[in-house]
Amino acid sequence: MNSATIAFRVKPEIKKRADALFARLGMTTSTGMNILLMQTLEHRGFAAPVMLGPEEEIPNETTLSAIRDLDANRNLSRYDSVDAMLKDVP
Repeated sequence: MNSATIAFRVKPEIKKRADALFARLGMTTSTGMNILLMQTLEHRGFAAPVMLGPEEEIPNETTLSAIRDLDANRNLSRYDSVDAMLKDVP
């Protein structure tokens, strides 16, 4: 894939905090900045924010458990339609 480089200056503490936040969101800072640029172009301005909750861990334990189940191919259900799946939701 072709790519271009964008370089800009930022205070070291801002970069450190951004790196940590993007890591908690499961991505690199480069990926996060690419998403920001793509969404800004798509919306012709800033899009709705993507934020962590005040004390929320991303991904949370429920999501991590589902990922582990998927990786281990267990606790999976298959459905023929969205309606069938929704009938199984508590």
